[in-house]
Amino acid sequence: MKQPQLGLKILELRQQKGFTQEELVEQCNISVRTILRIEAGEVMPRVYTVKTILAALDRDLDDLQESVFEKKVKKAFFLEIDDDKKVSFLFNQLHLGWVAGILSMLFLVFQLVEETAFLTTKAYYFGEVFYVTVTILAAIAFALHMRAFVLIGELFKAGFLKTSALIAIAINTLIAIYSIVDLHFQYIKLEAFALIYSVLFGIVFICMGIGLYKTNHLGQLPKVTGIITLILGFMFLTIIMVAIAGPASILVQGLYVAIILRAIATIKQQITAEA
Repeated sequence: MKQPQLGLKILELRQQKGFTQEELVEQCNISVRTILRIEAGEVMPRVYTVKTILAALDRDLDDLQESVFEKKVKKAFFLEIDDDKKVSFLFNQLHLGWVAGILSMLFLVFQLVEETAFLTTKAYYFGEVFYVTVTILAAIAFALHMRAFVLIGELFKAGFLKTSALIAIAINTLIAIYSIVDLHFQYIKLEAFALIYSVLFGIVFICMGIGLYKTNHLGQLPKVTGIITLILGFMFLTIIMVAIAGPASILVQGLYVAIILRAIATIKQQITAEA
């Protein structure tokens, strides 16, 4: 990691530990001036110095590393939160997330109607073109909705939530693509697809449930939603309760929208408090 990112990361880790610069100096025997210059990005310290500072903070070099995958994800999802990004940019992305959540709910209702019609009559209620269009729009809206949780996970240090949201985007996109490619279930039988669908979304909801429950700084809403989401996940895994879990999952997205709005309000309060 290069400067000034290295200095900013050390500053962040020090603050997370609750150390002042003077307290850090006492732990690692490095002058205050050196710590100050490192955190300000004025000098590039030797590896030994970095290891000494990290050891005092109960960290290691892995905490400074960022994989190629993480870099690509941040670039793809516009998650590079730094001084060059305006606060309005951050809020715009979160607002986009809850709006996309509401649209996702609407598209999923139409998608559910079409899929129910196909299951009962072997034909789509509004036609194949409508089903394909709604499925694409639903997948895009859901991805933008979950993208907000990737961002929330990044901002509130909820790593499991961030990973779960990425898994949700990937699985939902794959299911949507296959649903469009195999409209009449010629490649995989309907029963087998239903089983795969149930298991995959069971995993998605269990992961999201755990991620939400472990999220702090947003009150009890994420924890309550996490418990409900976990229950939905296990309902999907039972297979026989999918008929209930499917429609219920659409309603739960309303709670997800509320969590994004809570995150926006919390960030605004933090900015006001620091001003």
